Amino acid sequence: MQSWGEYISIFAFSLCKSVFLCYNKEKRKGVIGLRHYYIRVATFLLLLCCCLQLIACTSAQPAPFSVEVLDVGQSDCTLVRCDDTVLMIDTGTATARSAVQVALQERKIDRIDYLLLTHPHEDHVGNARMLLESYEVGELILPATGSEDFLYTVVLETAAALEVLCTTAQGGMTFSVGAAILEILLSPADANDENLNNGSIISRILYGNTVFLFTGDAESEEELLLLSTVPAEKLDCHWFKAGHHGSDTAMSAELLAATTPAIVAISCGKDNDYGFPRETMLKRLEAVSATWQRTDLQGTLRYISDGESVAFQED
Repeated sequence: MQSWGEYISIFAFSLCKSVFLCYNKEKRKGVIGLRHYYIRVATFLLLLCCCLQLIACTSAQPAPFSVEVLDVGQSDCTLVRCDDTVLMIDTGTATARSAVQVALQERKIDRIDYLLLTHPHEDHVGNARMLLESYEVGELILPATGSEDFLYTVVLETAAALEVLCTTAQGGMTFSVGAAILEILLSPADANDENLNNGSIISRILYGNTVFLFTGDAESEEELLLLSTVPAEKLDCHWFKAGHHGSDTAMSAELLAATTPAIVAISCGKDNDYGFPRETMLKRLEAVSATWQRTDLQGTLRYISDGESVAFQED
């Protein structure tokens, strides 16, 4: 399928060819003078400049749907953009504040339509307060499992003070992200402070015929709950954001068999203390023939979808 830039290039070539053919025809008939010649040349150059400008504009347009797993060290922050709508899933740790700010500045983002916090751990909500105070946030999507953690409490108080719409995630909820759909698959309400990972919001994004799956830091316990409560057809995906930074307690063989991802994105810090991603988890990815990319090795990971397939875009 040809791009708009290619169509415009063809149109520009045809237009220029027509101008010259018309000029040559009139020249042979002796009906064109020097003045008309200069007018024709000026018209041709003007049309050529307009066409080149259109080509430049269309080629510079961002992909209609993109997912970027930002390089925020040993933490999580994913930026999803579709049309003019922005969804951010988790915010990274506070020590990665500048990385998040630079990423938003480079992309000229000053509004986050949806800010989804998968669970109340600092490496996922560390920059939430800063984002609420510094950017326009349309809606804050929160896990059903609460926490009395001081940082998370401050985030909730900030959202309330700024009158940001707060929604507690429940399975079956959907949100329009441009032409894409964010669907909440699971948001357990009974996780405790000892293991908030298993209270992570699990969601998927549908864009055309492509599916992106996000499981936060869900471990095997929540994965089993997901497999037993969500229809199998909703778990199959093209792209999977690796659970719990590539821990061997996440992305079980059973979940991978149900989801069959072709691409897996792993967010982890370089030379992190946890040894993420674990070799046992990588071997499970190999077993289902999934390819993967890692922020610790490749920096920010960018993926695009045309509604039919998903591609990793290398720098």
